[in-house]
Amino acid sequence: MLKNITARSKKLPLFFNYTVGYVGIGLITNVVVTWAMYFYSPPLTSGRIVYMSATTFGLVIALGRIVDAVTDPLVSVWSDGFRSPYGRRIPFIAAGALPTVLAFVFIWYPPVAGPAPLNVAYLLVMLGLMFFGLTVITCPFLALMPEIAIGPAERMRAAEGIALAHIAALVTAMLGAAFFIEEFGFQAMAVFAGTVALVSFLSPVLTVREAPRENRRAPFPFRQALLLTLKNRVFLPYILSLPFFWFGFNFVLMGVPYITTVQIGLSESGVGIALILALVVALVCFPLVRRLSLIRGKKYAFSATMLCSSFLLMGLASVGSWPGSIPVHLQGMTFIAAAGIPLAGLFILPNALLADITDEDERNTGQRREAVYYGMQGLVMKGTIGLSALVLGLQLETFGYSADSYLGILLIGPVAALCLLAGFFIFRLYPLN
Repeated sequence: MLKNITARSKKLPLFFNYTVGYVGIGLITNVVVTWAMYFYSPPLTSGRIVYMSATTFGLVIALGRIVDAVTDPLVSVWSDGFRSPYGRRIPFIAAGALPTVLAFVFIWYPPVAGPAPLNVAYLLVMLGLMFFGLTVITCPFLALMPEIAIGPAERMRAAEGIALAHIAALVTAMLGAAFFIEEFGFQAMAVFAGTVALVSFLSPVLTVREAPRENRRAPFPFRQALLLTLKNRVFLPYILSLPFFWFGFNFVLMGVPYITTVQIGLSESGVGIALILALVVALVCFPLVRRLSLIRGKKYAFSATMLCSSFLLMGLASVGSWPGSIPVHLQGMTFIAAAGIPLAGLFILPNALLADITDEDERNTGQRREAVYYGMQGLVMKGTIGLSALVLGLQLETFGYSADSYLGILLIGPVAALCLLAGFFIFRLYPLN
């Protein structure tokens, strides 16, 4: 027993040093997802500069994400077969850190102060560079988790650590970014967030040492590696349900500034406060998700969180029209706090599920091919995020997103709910528990 306690105590610093790296990934991603549309296409009544229409912005994000998504399998297969004295994963994180941060910062410096084709081209280039850099970092980073964490309990702890890092990133993206935007502007926010992200990327680079591992067989060629991945009977239900999950999740996340400032009537700093409330509730629910997944299985826990999320989002459009004299901001905060309950499972479980899938793959192929699975996940996730941005932009332009006409904002919750419900039914085919 003493040996087990000692081994666990040695694991804790490793888990911390590793999971801190996800703060940068989550921070850059969520700042762009949450604030970039609001920056380039603000509500017409906000008094801010409009650099392009919401539809144009959605199209740019979609194009950037599609190009970015295609690179995920390429980088992942490269990482799985990579050999160096520093391991298969750490060199990629080190190479991608600074270029990714620089591209992220430049996004918030459009060349023309108003609508212009040059702004569209500039944003497309900067987003493409930033997204590619994130691919170089994220696929190898996530592929480290199944090697660092062995067994169900360790997997859940590592996945929970990544979820905590994601929450820290969201808190910084919402509260910290909102504060910097209100006090100093979007450019100062970008420098602040970029600096935090760079420091977090350096944590696993400087402190995590990969265990030497040689594949039992020579690495598969690119095409064969992808075909083997797509033939995995365990992976298919997971990856087919994922687009619906990510579409719904990011549809709401991108809509939060509009929901908070227009539908609920709070200031831009209120966006951060609202999200902090949901994240605090999610954090409190982490032990419940861990216990539920260990007792009933990850499949049951993930299905329950998707179903719960769908039911909650169905009611998002009702905020502002509850019976009685409840102030609209209190209605909104109550609803957002309740959304934190299923959010806990959505943070923790996907990475833990995918780690189990890579174990199943090793039993079938004799190789550790973690990165190709995370790469395929990234391809689907990023393509779906791009599509959700395009659909949200069209929805807001078509149905309205100003204080006088905001049906486009009211539809965000129901559309996301239907997507999560579809994902729930597909994921029911997942065979592992």
